[in-house]
Amino acid sequence: MSNVIIPSVVRSLHNIFTSIWIGGMLAMVISFLPSIRKEIKDGELQGSVIDRIMRQHSKWVYIGIIVLAVTGMLMARLSDQTSGLFNFANPYSSILSIKHILVILVVVIALVRSIAFKNAASSKDKSKKKLSMALLMVNALLGTVILVLSSICAVIG
Repeated sequence: MSNVIIPSVVRSLHNIFTSIWIGGMLAMVISFLPSIRKEIKDGELQGSVIDRIMRQHSKWVYIGIIVLAVTGMLMARLSDQTSGLFNFANPYSSILSIKHILVILVVVIALVRSIAFKNAASSKDKSKKKLSMALLMVNALLGTVILVLSSICAVIG
């Protein structure tokens, strides 16, 4: 029974933090931002609310990056399909490697957004706001691709 419990806990943590991170980005893009822009007419208040939500979500993203890295490594050790990081020896490893490349890109974009574009929504600089939102959209799209690749790995693995 113990050989089922540990992998189940590891995979559950991985799924939960993936949901928090990618689900949070998607919820931000498709629900929160449009609603805030529609309901709050004061641009300064709008920016303040968006920045506050982004700061709160960033805390979970940072925790998630660590949890996903640790649980991902544990899942790789528990899998008989994995043949090493960035290994393209078989279809499973190839898809997993592409997924990991995208994850690294998403992490870099997330870190750039949270450091270089901190409080961008409440900034007077419209180009900073636009670039920050464009990066969020790119990350939401990449996050969706990562979910699809994860599903493919689950099916063929």
